[in-house]
Amino acid sequence: MAKFDAETLIKYATQTEKALTDKTLSALQNLSPDVVLHQEAFTLNHDIKGEAEVKKYLQTYFDKYEFEHDTLSYAVNPDTSCSFALGYDKHVHLKNKGSLPAEAVKPTSTIGIWKQKYGSDGKVTDIFFYRQMSSDELYSKVKDPSKAASASDADIKDLVQFRGEELKKNTLAEAKPDEKRYEQLMKAAKAFSSVWQDGKTDLAKPVLADDVVSKDLLFGNEIKGYENWSKMVHGIFENWEANNAISDYAVSYCGSKAFIHWSNRGKESKSGKENNLKGMSLLIFGDKDKASRVLSFRQPLASERPHVMKEE
Repeated sequence: MAKFDAETLIKYATQTEKALTDKTLSALQNLSPDVVLHQEAFTLNHDIKGEAEVKKYLQTYFDKYEFEHDTLSYAVNPDTSCSFALGYDKHVHLKNKGSLPAEAVKPTSTIGIWKQKYGSDGKVTDIFFYRQMSSDELYSKVKDPSKAASASDADIKDLVQFRGEELKKNTLAEAKPDEKRYEQLMKAAKAFSSVWQDGKTDLAKPVLADDVVSKDLLFGNEIKGYENWSKMVHGIFENWEANNAISDYAVSYCGSKAFIHWSNRGKESKSGKENNLKGMSLLIFGDKDKASRVLSFRQPLASERPHVMKEE
């Protein structure tokens, strides 16, 4: 695998964000012919394979919705050739409302994390995109939309204050991070990712503030305090036997946020069902040594889906 420097990876990532901002596919010049957009539980129930099909999927989204896209931060890991982008779509609503009820067509905002993996030629080989659902998706897919999360104005305002320095400066050189800080947050991201391998939350204690606020951006649950967060994780792993855990992580260029993509294959202890516990998390440090916020997209397990999702 070729190793790209941070500046190169951010430039690759900006091509995709430009396509989302301008709602045009002409900016997407670096997709591999065999690129895969990987499925996720709520908005995409199967992998999309091939450059043409991925572009078709994105164009369908552009054609279906009105929205304003804004990028808030980039994060990269040169060692694993990956990039993350945190962004949100504001005032998302259907162009063609049809006969849907008011709750299905009201404008909403959605927060999302877009991750890309790069091949040795710099082309995007894998895309993982976890985002909140639009009003019509909540209406058609979720049994009780009131229990799912959408982005409030307060959520957006909170995130905007942590906009990455790489997006405030004229050049990346002006926003170049302190190497010590970068290494510190990379170690923190690795420690946090380890929690999702075996549920040992003590690994995250040096990383999370005692009064950390953790929010699930899909289910809407908000947990205050490290101890309560730890109990939540222990509760998940009480019914989980892991057998193959992997993770990837990156630090924002300005050294204020860490992104973690975690996946843990195993089985549920009670049912014995094989499953995949997976998600993405964003740790917001600001200028502190411990994260004050954790935002996560945890994908529902197969046993949870019937309780949350409507039948297809």
